[in-house]
Amino acid sequence: MIYDLHSHSTASDGILSPTALLERAAEKNVDCLALTDHDTLRGIEEAQIAANKNNVRLLPGVEISTRWKDYEIHIVGLNVDPDDKGLLNGLQRQQDLRQKRFEAMLQKLDEAGLTGTENIISNFANGEHVGRPLIAKFLVEAEYCNYSEVYKHLSPGGKFYVAANWEFLDYTVRWIVNSGGVAVIAHPDCYNFTPPSVKGIMREFKEAGGQAIEVCYGACAKANINRYSSFAKKYNLYGSMGSDFHRPRQGIELGRLKKLPANVAPVWELF
Repeated sequence: MIYDLHSHSTASDGILSPTALLERAAEKNVDCLALTDHDTLRGIEEAQIAANKNNVRLLPGVEISTRWKDYEIHIVGLNVDPDDKGLLNGLQRQQDLRQKRFEAMLQKLDEAGLTGTENIISNFANGEHVGRPLIAKFLVEAEYCNYSEVYKHLSPGGKFYVAANWEFLDYTVRWIVNSGGVAVIAHPDCYNFTPPSVKGIMREFKEAGGQAIEVCYGACAKANINRYSSFAKKYNLYGSMGSDFHRPRQGIELGRLKKLPANVAPVWELF
């Protein structure tokens, strides 16, 4: 079985529609794919239709941005109930936070004298994902900078950066767990954890019902796999794996992940 438990579509910041994503997963011989768009479930219904047509098992999922003290941590929810009211209400709060942050970034663009932001607003009105990718696209198209450097302007310390006041970690984990899903710490190498913070995060994550951590993700190195395998063993967590696929020819391909180490219990035992 080939599992890929972290992917994105045009419902958030991916380049492929949910239908095209599932078709590509079938082409790449993926047996089980989780669609985990950022803070939204709106691609799941379309993806399920495409999954049925292409004989791929779809796990309804989501990737939720959270905060723990000064850390922004992403939590993937796997096999969630897309109709769960508690989860839907929580994700709507996240979308409201995204919109406020988006509007604050637009104000910074205006204050910098950049014109044409009405095009971004038009894209937003058409239902595009509200987040930094829309701003990045605008800055590149306006020739303010090239794509290789655009995110330095949208990251901490950057001219157009706005901090996001995401919901707390324990709340978001409970949204997932209470909907019948499995909560997973996504791409753990992205957070620069200190040893004391790891203990606090893991304690709170598990107390809220969190059960897994991504061990194989993207094009991660063997050293990272070994490190997070040891995390899984130490904190009694299941291991997950996912490409974090956003677009072809960027990052790794769907399903082309390194193997989950044999000494780590696979998260798919839970569903």
